Amino acid sequence: MKLEYDLKKMYLDSLAPQPGENITFINDFPHDPGQVTDEHKHRAEMTRLWHKEMCELGELIGFKTEPIVTLDLRDPNPATFDADAYQDGKKIDFKAKMAAWGPKDVIIAITGPSITGVLIGPLETQKFRFASAPNVTVDFEGFKADYSKIPLRFAILTNKMGQADAAEMTFRFDGSVFKCSLDLRGQRFQFKENGAAHRPGEFINYPSGCANIPPYPGIEGDVRGPSRTEGQIPALINDELVVYTIEQNRIVDITGEGEEADKERAHVLDPKHPEMAVITKLGLGVNDESRCNGTHVGDEKTMGMHWGYGPKKHFPDTIWAEHPIQMDIDFVYPGGRREPIFRNNFYTENLGELF
Repeated sequence: MKLEYDLKKMYLDSLAPQPGENITFINDFPHDPGQVTDEHKHRAEMTRLWHKEMCELGELIGFKTEPIVTLDLRDPNPATFDADAYQDGKKIDFKAKMAAWGPKDVIIAITGPSITGVLIGPLETQKFRFASAPNVTVDFEGFKADYSKIPLRFAILTNKMGQADAAEMTFRFDGSVFKCSLDLRGQRFQFKENGAAHRPGEFINYPSGCANIPPYPGIEGDVRGPSRTEGQIPALINDELVVYTIEQNRIVDITGEGEEADKERAHVLDPKHPEMAVITKLGLGVNDESRCNGTHVGDEKTMGMHWGYGPKKHFPDTIWAEHPIQMDIDFVYPGGRREPIFRNNFYTENLGELF
C-alpha cells in the first residue's frame, strides 16, 4: 500500500495541527478474528500509514500523535453506541477518553460505519475538532485535491446560496426534459464540508468539499408561506431511470418501469413515514479530484449536484461531468436576477478560476 497524494500537505491545509496539540486516530477492527474482512484489513493498514505520516509531521511541528485507538464496533448509532476500545495493546474506556477531549485535541476517524454522529455529540461543549472518513479506501481520488482551494470554492457557493431565492434546474435525458425549482428563500448552508477544521469545535469529512443547503420546507405561520419547491428530478439508479415528482418540497410521485422505481416508491412514499418524502438537501460538490465511487462520502464531494430526502438526507444519484443526464442550474436572486451555476454538468466560468 502506498500513497499517491501528499498526505502531509492535506493535513496542514485541512487540520493545521499546532505545537502542543494531541492527535488521535480511530480505526474499527473486530476483536474476533472470525469477523475480520478484507475491508477491515485495508482500513487498518491505511490507518497505520496515515498515522505514520502524522507522526513524522508532529516531529517537525511539535505536536503529539497518540497510538491508534481500535474499536471493536458493534453499533455506531449515537443513541445506542456499542464498542470495545483498545489502545497500545490494552483495553480502554472509550467514553471516558472521549470525555477528556478538549480544544487541544484533533481526532481522525477512519472507520467502516460512520461514527460522525457519535463525535458530533460532545463537539459543541468540548471544542475538540475532528475529521471523519467513513467507508474509505486509501486510493480515493478526493484525497488528491488541493485542500487549500476547497474552502474558497465552498465560500463562493454558500455565499450565493444564502442570497438566492431559488435553484432552478433543467435536466435532459434521452429526448426528455425535466425541470425543478428548489426554494432557498431565507436558507443557509447546513454542514461545514469546506475542507478545513482549523478551529476548536469544527469538523469535516475526508474526502471533503461539499456546499449543502436545505430547501425551505414550508412552515406553518412562516411569512414565506408554503414552500415553492416543485418539479421533477430524474436519477439513474443501476442504469434505470427513476423520476421524482415534487410539490411543496415533498416527493408526491415516483415513476419508472423497473425494480429500482418500485424500491424507491416503497422506501419514500410509505404513508407510515411521511418524513421520508421531505426534500432535505441540495448539495454541490467542490472537490475537483473526487469521483463517484458508490460511497456516500465520495459521491457527494464530486463536482456536481446531488439532492437528499428524509431525515438522513438519502440521495439517489449524483449528476456530474460524466453522467448521462445533462444538467443546467441557475440561482435566482431577489428581483429576478439569474446566475448560471452549471451548464451541461460543469460549473460555469463566471464562478472564477477556482472552479
